[in-house]
Amino acid sequence: MKFKTFAASFGGLVVAGLAIWGFIESRSAWIDAGFVGILYDASSGVQPKPLKPGRVFVGWRQRLYVFPTKLMSAKYVQDVEEGEQKVADGILITTSDNANTTFDVCVIYRISEESAIQVFNSFGPIDVETIQANHLRRAIKDVVNEIGPKYDVFELMGPKRQEFCQLATESLKKRMATNGISIDSLMLLTAFPAPETAEKITRRVNQYTEYDIAVLRRQIAEVSRKTNVITAQARMTATQLTSATAKDKGLEQLQLQADEEAIEKWDGHLPEIRAGGNQTMILDGSTLAALSNRRAAAPAAKSNSQGENGQ
Repeated sequence: MKFKTFAASFGGLVVAGLAIWGFIESRSAWIDAGFVGILYDASSGVQPKPLKPGRVFVGWRQRLYVFPTKLMSAKYVQDVEEGEQKVADGILITTSDNANTTFDVCVIYRISEESAIQVFNSFGPIDVETIQANHLRRAIKDVVNEIGPKYDVFELMGPKRQEFCQLATESLKKRMATNGISIDSLMLLTAFPAPETAEKITRRVNQYTEYDIAVLRRQIAEVSRKTNVITAQARMTATQLTSATAKDKGLEQLQLQADEEAIEKWDGHLPEIRAGGNQTMILDGSTLAALSNRRAAAPAAKSNSQGENGQ
């Protein structure tokens, strides 16, 4: 009897334990890494402390909401295969020239663990995808159309795009900070201009191209002019050098020709040489003999001259 009573009591405890374990298991949930949990109680409202990743118990009349704390990207693009919504979801921006142009826009943002409750209080019990598709998109549209009239469509597609993105990022940061969302950056991606805007862009591009071609042609002409000047100077210098060389060669040739003529007319006898100061004379044997004969003949000629004078 006692054994039956013990067995019945033990069985009851086992059943109760299994029931409690089953209830706890059924009311438990997991918060994955990179997420934070917000516990809402129907009686007391939002619990003041966010729940970190791990296993948590969700009591009766309670509900768990999970938000990502990792860096997130919200894309609003025309390509239906890439955006958050599988529709053409680009952002229309009006610029100073009244050109309504659709841009692909990407926003990088984060929900921190400390701001998760603020996000829940701002947007209510909705998931982050709904926040991106509705609330964040509306804020982005307001910001870009607030800043867009400061630029024309050409600037927004070209040199001023980065400046526009910086201004839009700062404005969106201030707007979303009150809702607990931290904005990292806002970026304009591909543009989809209207046909009339595309025609203006084509004309502008053609004008810039023609201007660049004209500048390039002017630069080429200037380089060609300088090249021609340098070439002409080089030719003139070469002509002067050639003329001087030819003149020197001409004088040398004339001197050689005169020397040749003198050699042809030489009879083999050295000319009479008269000594002068600081002069060295070289006499061969025939010259010495001629000088001796002339010296011997000189007295005879002198005596004959005296005799003729006496007669």
